[in-house]
Order: sequence, then structure tokens, then C-alpha cells
Amino acid sequence: MMTQYRIVLSADHPCHPKPEWGYRLYAALLETAPASFGLNVHQDAVTPVSQYFTVEDGILHWNITLLGRECQDCLGPVLWEQNSFFLQNGSIFLRVLERSAQAVSSVEELLSQAEGCTGRHRLLFRTATAFKSRGRYLNLPTSRLMIQSLIKKWNGCFSDCPIEDEDGQGIEALAAGLYFEQFRLYDRVFHLKGNAVPGFVGALLLENRLHGFHRLLADALLRFSGYAGMGIKTALGMGGVEYECAEN
Repeated sequence: MMTQYRIVLSADHPCHPKPEWGYRLYAALLETAPASFGLNVHQDAVTPVSQYFTVEDGILHWNITLLGRECQDCLGPVLWEQNSFFLQNGSIFLRVLERSAQAVSSVEELLSQAEGCTGRHRLLFRTATAFKSRGRYLNLPTSRLMIQSLIKKWNGCFSDCPIEDEDGQGIEALAAGLYFEQFRLYDRVFHLKGNAVPGFVGALLLENRLHGFHRLLADALLRFSGYAGMGIKTALGMGGVEYECAEN
């Protein structure tokens, strides 16, 4: 299962919020979790949290998805009940103004949502997104990098229904059927722990030209990006994706 929380925040005094506040909010969230969860959360191949922070018309938005029941049990009550968060050693006080939650209980439910898709997908990359290959940051998307990232996150979230692809041919087949119809991407760095990680933000319109189950699976994976994010360091605030099934 996975649960997505959308929280509207307000600062107690004038400040200059940045996407990097997502990392600080994540740290504040982990401080409220059981100690055992904080110790174990980053030992798995996929961190069971994806979150990002944005500012729209002066309003502070925090989007968090908890991937898996254990993560929901530990952090869900905090996200639903906590009324404030402190950042930067308490120097910034953020009050919760609004919150909502949406749950997807199973793979079957996600596939059912994907069945009604037109096959055209609009992805809005809200925070700096990047991939990593052979020790290098890659700040331009390819269909293969996107599918590879999403399958890894899917398997971490839905361990009872993984996408198996031992020889990599499945990734290649799915990627080959996705076409970039439109894209408006811009360079953007994400400042994290004293480093500037290169990435991109912007919009991408994809067309799925696959057939049968491959088509449905690719549709579901792209829809999944709106929950799990894409690329590296999605638990720390990078790779935030807003998803929309585009009209024909």
C-alpha cells in the first residue's frame, strides 16, 4: 500500500523558503518516529518515503508519500496529527494549515486507475530531478532511466508483487514504447549537505505506444511517479513529480 499526504504550511515570520526545506522537514519528521524506524529506514535499497516541498503563490506545500504499510504505521499518525514543525534548530516554526490524505491499497488498485488512461502522460517535475549511473549524475531524462527508476521504487513499495527483470530486457521493452511528445526542461541544482546536485525541473509529455499488458504496466508505472517521485534522493526532497493523464 501507499498513502500520499498533502500538507499546507505557514511560517511564523517572513522568510525565504526553498525546495531544500523538504530535506529539513524530512529530518523533523524522522525525529518524531520510533528510533528503530530511523535506524532501519535507509538500510533498504529503496527508502519507503518520497517527499518534496514547493512554494506556490506564497503558499507552502509539502507532499509526502509513505510507501508500504510499515512506513504508514510509523509516520502516518504523525503526519495526520502533528500541528507544527520546527526547522533549522527551531529557528523556523511552520504551522499546519490544511492536510489531506489519499491511499492506494494495492497493485490491483493502481492498475485499475491506469486502465482509464489515454496513454498520454504529463509529468511536471516540481523539484530538481536527477539520475545516477556509474557514479555520475545525469540531469537529462531518457525513457530507460525513467522506467528503471520507477521499477526500482515499485519493487520497494510492492514487495509482494515485484516487477521481475533479471536480464534488463523488460526495461528495454517498456522504454522503447515511450515517446517524448513535448518537453520543457530547465537546469536546476538542489543544495544538499553542502553539495550542489545538478538536475532538471519542468514538464514532459509522454506517449505510450505499447500494447496489451506492457501498455497497462507502463501506464501504471508513470502514474506511480506521482506518488513515488523519480530519480535519486526522493526521500530528501528531490525528484518530486506531479502526474496528470493527458487528453488525446
